[in-house]
Amino acid sequence: MRSADEALSREVERGMTREHLLRRAAALGIVVAGGAFGPLTEAAFAETLIKRGGTFRLGITGGGSTDFIDGQHIVAKTDIARLVTGWESLARFNQQYHIIMDGLAQEIVAQKANRWVIRLRKGIEFHNGKTVTADDVMYSFRRTLTKSLGLFGYGGLSSINPRGMKKLDKYTVRLNLLRPDANLLDNLSQYFQGVVPVGYPLTGLASKTSSPLRYIGTGAYKVQSFTPGRQSVHVKNPNYWRSGQPYFDKVVIIDFPDPAARVNALLSGQVDAITDIPYAQAAAVGRRKGFKTYESITGAWNPISMRLDVAPFRDVRVRQAMRLLINRPQVVQQALSGHGTVANDIYSPFDSAYAGDEFPQHKYDPEKAKALLKAAGQSGLNVDLQTTDADAGMVEEAQILAQNAQAAGVTINVKNLDGGTFYGDQYLKWPFATDYWGTRNYLTQVSSGTLKGAAFDESHWFASPQYPKFFALYKQALATVDEKKRAAIIKDMQRLEYTGGGHIIAYFKNLVDAHSTKLGGLKKTRGTLNLDGYGHGYRTIYFT
Repeated sequence: MRSADEALSREVERGMTREHLLRRAAALGIVVAGGAFGPLTEAAFAETLIKRGGTFRLGITGGGSTDFIDGQHIVAKTDIARLVTGWESLARFNQQYHIIMDGLAQEIVAQKANRWVIRLRKGIEFHNGKTVTADDVMYSFRRTLTKSLGLFGYGGLSSINPRGMKKLDKYTVRLNLLRPDANLLDNLSQYFQGVVPVGYPLTGLASKTSSPLRYIGTGAYKVQSFTPGRQSVHVKNPNYWRSGQPYFDKVVIIDFPDPAARVNALLSGQVDAITDIPYAQAAAVGRRKGFKTYESITGAWNPISMRLDVAPFRDVRVRQAMRLLINRPQVVQQALSGHGTVANDIYSPFDSAYAGDEFPQHKYDPEKAKALLKAAGQSGLNVDLQTTDADAGMVEEAQILAQNAQAAGVTINVKNLDGGTFYGDQYLKWPFATDYWGTRNYLTQVSSGTLKGAAFDESHWFASPQYPKFFALYKQALATVDEKKRAAIIKDMQRLEYTGGGHIIAYFKNLVDAHSTKLGGLKKTRGTLNLDGYGHGYRTIYFT
């Protein structure tokens, strides 16, 4: 029999509060003495509210012919929503954005700053029945570190010496690092650092190969079918290692590049939930009978990126001027309908070392921007800004910037592209473009999108004269175990990006999704993904 603590833990995992259970009990005519359940009774009653089985249909933002499924790589939200169905990392972030040992690893410890040991949980199986072992963990790291693949997690794991890994026993790996890395656990806990089996494709993104292992992971669901640009179907993993999960029999993820089509699909019952409801429609949909909105305060941000290695953004004065040409409160109110907060061109607001609030706030100042552009020889600047409707707010912020910029004599031509074109061969090469990022701590974000060679280096910060100093500080921060000393180094890094970086970060946005009221199990979170981390890989959500 489970202990009381275990029962209550399962109740919390399902997202049910005592108040909710009591209301449901009253509605069913069940009298609860003293207005409270005993812990085991409470957990047992919670089970009665869950309708096991059924097909959960999700309408997802964006998508196109470039969609893929890979256990260790993502680009668009469609890729993210599909990755988490079938692959899991060694550890994960909880709803408060704290790392917990709730993944494939039982323990991850640093023996020294440059030596770590990973101990796996025993008995976990891949979808094909193979037991997860130390060999798979080492193979997963080697695959991520295969530079030619360009995987998302390459920068975050770059401290690992692929030739210095040692299998201590069937379930234990020792990592000998190329350099000290105080941030390694953070990177190992990212949702895209999936553990894949030995033999997982090394010739490209998994779903674009014919390998029999291309869809094999440890997650709650297995890929049944996948049509890029349209939909994927995922069926319940009968041998999933977490007891009692998942609840659905099947998950169907459907691409809806058009926001209006996505909302109509929800309201007409074609899907059970959608991501990123247009902010302006959130309140109206939430008031409709049978539907609810789900909002999370996160550190998500939609940058407008300027490439430092091409004109006119090579000149720091142009970049500084552009940061003064966006009216941040206006963007929050109009592009986000108030579902966010003003930012100051620095990312990672949940990081304990975040200094964005300590620097003078960049404010809308077209006259100062005009003077900076004149000094740079760019008066009357005319430039294209590429965007796409891949994430709520991206197109709107581009349009508002273009409107604001007119006061300084600047013409910004907003090019609203389809997702397939925007995220095609030209992606990360656009001189001036929007994009989106989820919540990450600062050093992890740097490794993913700011360092030279990072998988998603949008601004090409390496072209800045300040980059050598920035990179030296980055290495120093990774080698600093003392948190206060490391925070001071991180703030110096942020100061360099604040004064001369290539990102316009106008806001941190709340994630607002919408769903049928028959969907249960969602909890409030500070995390990085929609719908409570897509229901932790669709395993903690259910129909009621």
